[in-house]
Amino acid sequence: MSSPYPSPLKVGIFLPAEVQLLDVAPIDILGMLEESWLQASGVPENLVAQALKIEYYFINEDGKGPNQMTGGFRVEVTHSIATCPPLDVLLIGGPHPSYRPSPPVQRFLRTQYDHVRAFMTVCSGYVPALFSGILDGKTATAPRELLPLLREKAPGVQWVERRWVRDGKIWTSGAVANGQEMMVGFMREELGDRREVVETVLRMSDIAVRGEVY
Repeated sequence: MSSPYPSPLKVGIFLPAEVQLLDVAPIDILGMLEESWLQASGVPENLVAQALKIEYYFINEDGKGPNQMTGGFRVEVTHSIATCPPLDVLLIGGPHPSYRPSPPVQRFLRTQYDHVRAFMTVCSGYVPALFSGILDGKTATAPRELLPLLREKAPGVQWVERRWVRDGKIWTSGAVANGQEMMVGFMREELGDRREVVETVLRMSDIAVRGEVY
């Protein structure tokens, strides 16, 4: 178990472009640890006492919103890359694989990487991290169908065929649904000081956890 995470926890969701809605949905699992949700769910007070305060930052390059998502959804943007403060957790939703981060975005991601406790990518969210150099020399995963090409084009990364994988503070997931399983792994491994309430909300959410290996 790592040292306890701060509360309030500063959680950033970086939206590189139009992002698949389910890519950022894992944040909602983490949000189940907030006091208001626990109280509304009727869990015992001793578990409510383990609640985690969370501050959410929805970030895109210019801070203009709402940010278009798949399925016709739009997300309000709270910060640009210039106004976003240092974060504790950063999750990158998946853009189209042809997306390439601008130099300012690359600098933003590298700066946040140096500060965060957990740097997460879901599905094609690996793209901004890869082109920012953050995955160099690391073990990572991505959508299974893209792994052969990624091994050829980005040999500096140890690409593994996993639903999700952790390398230090870098957490990467394969397909869109695997982001939820990755978040479960994060909560269990990193929030051990809140283990009882973590297991309670995971049991209540009934998320299917199949392990890292396909």
